[in-house]
Amino acid sequence: MKTFEKFVTAIVVFFVGLGLYFSITDLPYYEGVYVKEDGPLEWLTFVALVLGAILCFYRFYILRPFRSGIFRTCLFFLGLLFIFGAGEEISWGQRIFDIKSPEFFVQNNSQQETNLHNLILGDIKVNRLFFGLILGILVGLYLLVLPLLYKKMEKVRDFVNAVAFPVPRPIHIVIFILVFVMSELSPSGKKGELIEFGGCWMFLIMTFNPWNRDVFSRISLRR
Repeated sequence: MKTFEKFVTAIVVFFVGLGLYFSITDLPYYEGVYVKEDGPLEWLTFVALVLGAILCFYRFYILRPFRSGIFRTCLFFLGLLFIFGAGEEISWGQRIFDIKSPEFFVQNNSQQETNLHNLILGDIKVNRLFFGLILGILVGLYLLVLPLLYKKMEKVRDFVNAVAFPVPRPIHIVIFILVFVMSELSPSGKKGELIEFGGCWMFLIMTFNPWNRDVFSRISLRR
């Protein structure tokens, strides 16, 4: 592991472990301070997502002369996904700048905020369906299936590399599972905040130093 990975891993395990401790020993503090809206964990999650976006846009810039259009497009799109996550995390700055929510979000958002993940459309809770069930399935496939296919199947490997998709290393998967288990041990109904924090930081280091790191580096390119 690179120095940055080791540092981030230590930070993630520390804060998730601290959150688990608070949720067991002082639940009001955990829910009212530690994982509250605009609390320390939320802002740390925001930082991870912003760093991920900067990383992707930096790679997009330096690899422009060397990679295909589809590679650059997918890399830029991954940066936009990081930006989307960061914006959703802080409700696009609404609370910071005291911006009033449009009527649609007042009527259809569980927190009456301008974000998508707290929308309730009819009987469908977007957070539970898309950011819970569907995203959970995709993360499981990403961590447990993709690395295996990448290793065993050349066509999968070529496709993944062509679309600039970072593949997690085995150590990343182990740490992610550890973080998930620690989060699940929390008795709080807000334990999802720990998973979200840990997951975002882990995805950052998976993007920073993936299994297919060579395709994101100019050092490996033939000139």
